[in-house]
Amino acid sequence: MEKNDLYLEKYSVVSKTTLWQGFSRAVYNPREKTVFFRTKQSWYKIILFYLCFYGCLAGFFAICLGVFLTTVPPLDVGPKYTMYNLNPGLVATPASYSNAAASVNSSRFQIARLLTPYRNPKSFQCGNSTCTFNVNNLGACASSPSYGFSQDTACIIVQMNLVWGWIPEIANKNGNYVPLDCQAVKAEGLDPKPTVTVINTGFLKQYYPWTRQENYQKPLVAVQFNRINEKYQIHCKLNATNVQISSAPNKLSEAQVFVEIN
Repeated sequence: MEKNDLYLEKYSVVSKTTLWQGFSRAVYNPREKTVFFRTKQSWYKIILFYLCFYGCLAGFFAICLGVFLTTVPPLDVGPKYTMYNLNPGLVATPASYSNAAASVNSSRFQIARLLTPYRNPKSFQCGNSTCTFNVNNLGACASSPSYGFSQDTACIIVQMNLVWGWIPEIANKNGNYVPLDCQAVKAEGLDPKPTVTVINTGFLKQYYPWTRQENYQKPLVAVQFNRINEKYQIHCKLNATNVQISSAPNKLSEAQVFVEIN
């Protein structure tokens, strides 16, 4: 039989097969002894190749992961590196405020949400003693439902970022607090100057260092100020000898915070 006749015969056979017959022949072709168009030897080779390929890939990944894990210190030792470089930052709640009713309600809600975990105080290890943060130390700024907001006053709550192993150093060696200094930064011609009061002095020294103590709750500081219909800033900074204070407002990882009052 000529080659062209053989081709025509095969073509006519294929063209006459049903869809199911074509699929069945693709799965297993008894004439050519193939499964999915591959012979037994071809399947052995490709399976062996992929076993070797993915085995080497998994081994390489395991080696890299093992090397990485040797550089990770235990939890009780703390991180080797930190983006804060042992210089804590400050965060204020709310970060901005205006005398509009919507802003007042939003500020109350933010403070209420921040204080919710502190309503059920938990004891944790701090140094050689046990500490429990008392939210009542925040005075009127922690009193629901006003949270220090009245016709004449408003509040912000300041907290410090957690930095592993950081121990505050203050000028007064016998002091129990890391003082927080807050003042109104007013525009030219603003009169009278708003009165700013730090209610609970600062952050208790005994809460530091932080080393992932169980049930640890960050100390909070309440700042109350009188409301005036002028735009200004409240500038709070940490008064410790081992922190850096930048002259640039709102710079990350500096022990200061600016709150916009509109």
